[in-house]
Amino acid sequence: MLNGTPEKFTGGGWKELPQELVDEILGYLLDDLDALKACSLTCKFLLDATRPLIHQRLVCLGSMRVHPKPNGSLLASRKRVPGVFERLIDADRSGVLPHTRHLTFKPNYTSPYQFFYPGHLQEYLPYLRSITKLHTLTLDTFHISPFILVFNEHFGMFANTLQRLDIRRAHSTAQELSYIICQFPLLEDLTIAYPAGLDDAHAGDEIPVIRQSPPLRGKLALIDAGSMELSESLAAFPGGLNFRSLESSWPHHLGPIFAACSHTATSVSYVWPLSGAYGEQSPPL
Repeated sequence: MLNGTPEKFTGGGWKELPQELVDEILGYLLDDLDALKACSLTCKFLLDATRPLIHQRLVCLGSMRVHPKPNGSLLASRKRVPGVFERLIDADRSGVLPHTRHLTFKPNYTSPYQFFYPGHLQEYLPYLRSITKLHTLTLDTFHISPFILVFNEHFGMFANTLQRLDIRRAHSTAQELSYIICQFPLLEDLTIAYPAGLDDAHAGDEIPVIRQSPPLRGKLALIDAGSMELSESLAAFPGGLNFRSLESSWPHHLGPIFAACSHTATSVSYVWPLSGAYGEQSPPL
């Protein structure tokens, strides 16, 4: 201040800051989408800086495609085909698809038993290949068996970047789940929630044999996945287990996983399915 007159700020503002500092500041807003959107409206520099953060999560809810009946048909007036993930196309048209780091596929159907299959994703594979920095993949309500032989075609493009896998309401055997998990060598956090069919006596004969893989590490969460077969299948994982923490609603099924893990780094938290009460437990020695 000179002679009682405030000095005029002549700095370059955000443009003068190192990009590392800008990323650090905006990193505090990762969980506040409204704040990120507000920042994007202030200037062009922040518009470009916040764009990858605003559009890093992409949730694709499969809709029902409706086809009119053929002329003269005596069948029902409409034919419904599940598994239409138009959100991928919208994101590509908007130019934000390459910013996706968290991708969720979930059929948006009234029936919980309508799984999605490889054919539902076939026409969207070119869009999936545009996602080059995927960190988290959530697959909700899908049938694993049909994906086994075509898994590399549909999700192999994420093998070198994916660190978190969330499988929910999947119909599969424990062996099929293990095969899917093996496809992501950088995997750190694994969640298996509300699976169906884990106790099937047989896994498909077409499941390839996995002989080598990196160890599973990070965090394992088993939500309402109380299956000894699943626990034994994970314990026999080819690369071994080195989880830092375990979370399970069925802690009494964790024995085989404990035996296979490094006991020095593993702790357990568990949630009771009905009460929702959390507790802590130390791993057995």
